[in-house]
Amino acid sequence: MTALAQNYNQPLYERALQVKHTVIAASVTLYAGTLCMNDAGVAKVYTAAGIAGGAKLLGFPTSTHTNSVASNVTLTQPMMFRRGCPMEISAKSGDEPTIANVGGNVYLKDNFTVGATDAGTDLAVVLLEVLSASKMLIALP
Repeated sequence: MTALAQNYNQPLYERALQVKHTVIAASVTLYAGTLCMNDAGVAKVYTAAGIAGGAKLLGFPTSTHTNSVASNVTLTQPMMFRRGCPMEISAKSGDEPTIANVGGNVYLKDNFTVGATDAGTDLAVVLLEVLSASKMLIALP
């Protein structure tokens, strides 16, 4: 599966952390319910390469944010991201986590995909539940 380029309605649980950020990258859409990162002070779509390069996980935004201009933009109102909560995410085709992985680490591949194996630069998260062969429930740190 490839990175998701649309909104995804996440289940909202009582416990979660709220992370706020005000600078959105040039020419980007941060879709609600998909993973984002803080790359040198700029909110971007999550990539494993970005995290390996030092970017920080923001979590998933609660609404979609679009910057259609060719430069970074500082927003007047902060974007809200959720962390410290469960998140539904797709399984990477060919590297799907199984029931044997529940309670252990699985690895973020892009903004909406998790796999059973670490490519060496992937961010580890805990698998909470296998919802189907292609959908997983993970715990965002």
